[in-house]
Amino acid sequence: MGNNQSSRIEEGDPDISEAAPDDLPILIALDEDAAAVQQRDHKERRSHLGFGAALVAASIGAAFVWHQKVQKQNRKQQASYVGNFGKDKSIKIRFDYTPSEIEAEARKLIDRSQKVHDAVASIPLEKVTYASVIEPLSRIEGEEYHVLQALTFPAHVSRKKPVRDAAIAAETKLNAYAVRSSMRLDVYQRVKAFSVKGEELRTEEQRYVDRLVRDYERLGLNLDAATRQKVEALKTRCGELSINFQRNLNEENTILHFTADELAGMPHDFVKGLKAVPGEAGKLEVTLRYPHVFPLMKMCKVGATRRKVEYEFNRRCIFENVKIIEELIRLRHELATLLGYPTHAAYVLDVRMAKTPAAVRKFLEDVSDKMTSLADKELQQLKALKRAEEGEAALSMADFRYYMHQQEERHFKIDHQKIKEYFPMDKVTDGLLKIYQQLLGLQFTEVSSPHTWHEEVQLFCVHDAASGEKLGYFYLDLFPREGKYGHAAVWPLQKGCTRKDGSRQLPVAGMLANFSRPTADKPSLLAHNEVETYFHEFGHVMHNICSRVEMARFAGTSVERDFVEAPSQMLENWCWEKASLRLMSGHYRDGSPLPESLLDTLISTKKAHAGLLCKRQLFLGLLDQTVHTRAQADTAAVIQELHPKVLAGIPATAGTNMLASFGHLAGGYDASYYGYMWSEVFSADMFATKFAKDVLSPAAGKEYRDKILRPGGSIDAADMLWDFLGREPTEAAFLESKGV
Repeated sequence: MGNNQSSRIEEGDPDISEAAPDDLPILIALDEDAAAVQQRDHKERRSHLGFGAALVAASIGAAFVWHQKVQKQNRKQQASYVGNFGKDKSIKIRFDYTPSEIEAEARKLIDRSQKVHDAVASIPLEKVTYASVIEPLSRIEGEEYHVLQALTFPAHVSRKKPVRDAAIAAETKLNAYAVRSSMRLDVYQRVKAFSVKGEELRTEEQRYVDRLVRDYERLGLNLDAATRQKVEALKTRCGELSINFQRNLNEENTILHFTADELAGMPHDFVKGLKAVPGEAGKLEVTLRYPHVFPLMKMCKVGATRRKVEYEFNRRCIFENVKIIEELIRLRHELATLLGYPTHAAYVLDVRMAKTPAAVRKFLEDVSDKMTSLADKELQQLKALKRAEEGEAALSMADFRYYMHQQEERHFKIDHQKIKEYFPMDKVTDGLLKIYQQLLGLQFTEVSSPHTWHEEVQLFCVHDAASGEKLGYFYLDLFPREGKYGHAAVWPLQKGCTRKDGSRQLPVAGMLANFSRPTADKPSLLAHNEVETYFHEFGHVMHNICSRVEMARFAGTSVERDFVEAPSQMLENWCWEKASLRLMSGHYRDGSPLPESLLDTLISTKKAHAGLLCKRQLFLGLLDQTVHTRAQADTAAVIQELHPKVLAGIPATAGTNMLASFGHLAGGYDASYYGYMWSEVFSADMFATKFAKDVLSPAAGKEYRDKILRPGGSIDAADMLWDFLGREPTEAAFLESKGV
C-alpha cells in the first residue's frame, strides 16, 4: 500500500533500487515518485527497476490443470468477455524480447534519449522556447516509457533465467546512462534559462518546468564541476549497489528440511503441498518464501521449528546484502552533505509532505506513545498464552505471529482455515472487479488471447461506464512461479498522457502477486489478509488507470511518496464491510454465502493486535530514519538497540539482520518508510468522512475518482486532500481505527 523511484508500487513489508536520480526526465520517466510499488506483510508493509525476492512455485501439474478449468468456467463472471484485443495498438509494450534483443534495444533506447538531450543542448541560451527545450524532454518520458519497461520488467516475471539476467544487465546500463544524462549541465542550463523567462504556461506545464529545475538542482547542477563529478560517481555507485541488492534477494533459494512432526499444527493442505527431500525419507522442503514462511510462523505448534524458520528468514542474504546496505547508507550521507543537507533523510524529506526528519520522528514517536498502553496490554495476553503452552520462556519474534494467531482463535473464536474456504480466488476476483466497477463508474472487459509474459496472466480493458470511453488496460499475474518477483506490487507498464498529435496514450498497469496456487482438489483459497492485499494492490492499478493528466511525469501514482499508499490503504476498508464482503465471498464447493456468524466474527478481528502491529511498523519507520540520519551505521547493532525499545521489550533474534532483506531501503523507500503510517492517517480520514455510511456509494466513488485518482501527481497531495475532505485532515479516524 507496488514502485524512477519506482516503476512499481509495493506492499509494505520489509522484503524492495535506487536506479535513477530523483524526478528527472533523464531517460524517460525516471521520476522519483512515479509509481512507488506497494509492499507490506499485511498489517506491516521503487527507481524504475523493480525489486523483490524470486518466488519458487510449487504444485503445478494437476493443480494447474484444475485451475485452468475452473478459471475458464468463471472468467465470464468477473467482467464482460469479448474478442481478441491482444494486438490492440493502444498497448505498445512487448513481453517477448530475447536476451540479445534486450541488449540491442537498450542501446537503441539510450541512443534515442541522447539525441533528444543533444538537440535540447544545442539550442542557444537566448533562443530557448517551450517547444525546443521543455516539450522534447516531456515527450520522451511518455513515448519511450513502455520500451524501458519491456527491457527491465522481464527481470521480475520471465520464466527464463537468461532473459531475467539480460533484463538486469540492461537495467544496470540504463541506470548508469540515466545518471550521466541527469548530470548534463548543458541541458540544465537550457531548462533554467527557459524557467526564468517568465513565459505564461498552463498549470501542469509550469509544474513540470518547476520540477525539472528543482530536481536538477537537487543533483547539484547549480554547483561547481568538482561537486557535480562526485555526485555523478556516487549516484552511479548507489544504483549499482541497489541493483545488486535486489539481484541477491531474487536469487535467494534457501531450503529447510523438516519432518511432518516438526510441522505439527500446519494444515493438511500445507504439508501435502511440500516437496519431499530427495534421498531423505520423511523430510519435507520448506522455502523462505512468503507462502511457506507466513503460514508456518502463524500455525506451527513446534517452537523449535518456528525459531529455525524465523532465524533463517531474517538472515536471508546476510553475508552479501549487509555490506551493500551499509555502503549505501554511507554513500547516501556523503551525497547529501555534498548537496548541502545534513543527512540523507533531510535530503529525501525536503520534497515529501513531511518536509523534515524532525517532523517524521515526532510523528512516529507521538503515535508510538499513543499505542504503548494498547500494545502492552496485547503483549501481556500473548505472554500468558506462551506461559500456558511452553512455560516461562521469554516471548521472542518466533512467537510473535503464532501467539497472535492463537489469541485471535481463542478470544474471537475465529477459524481462519474455515474462513479461507469462502474466499476462492475466482470469487474474490469476481467480487473485487464488481466493487471497483460500481464504485468508480467503470466497466472491465477481459481480453481473450492477449499478448502477455505468461499463459496464466489475464488482461482487462477498462472503459468509463457512462461515456464508453476507453481508459486503459491492466494485467493480473496472481500466482507464484520460479523466477517471478516474490511480493505483491503494481508496475505502470505504459504511462497515460497526451501525445504530440493530441491523441491520448492509454495507461497500462501490471499487478503481480503470489497467492497460493490451487491444489489437485481445491482452488486457490485466500486468507482474509490476502484479500486485503489484493484489494490494496488493485487500488494502485486503478490509480494508474483513472488518472487523467497531460504529461507522463504526473501520471498515475506519481504523487509524493508519503501519500502514494493512502488511496489504496483507504480501499482496504472494503474488506471489513459486510456489503462488500458478501460480494467477494462464497464457499468454494457450492458458492454458499459466508454465514452471518462467521462474517461478524471476521469483522470483529479488525482491531486485533492493532497496538503491536502498529509498533512493528513504527520500528521499521524509526529504523529507516535512524540509519539515514547517520554518516554510517552498524545496522545489526542499531536493530538490536532499537527493536526492544519500540517493540514492547521483544528483542531482535541474535545473529539476524533483517536489513539484509529489507528491499525498501535499497530503493525508493529509503528515509521514506514512515510514509506507510503517515499516509494511513489520510486514508482513515478519507474513508470515515466519505464512505463509512455507504461503502458502495457511486456518488462518493465518483468524487474519489475525480479528486484523488484523476489528478495523479499534477497537484500537491495536500491540495487533493483539502479538495476531497473540505478541510485539513486529522488523525482522529486513524486512532479510532486502531482502538485508541
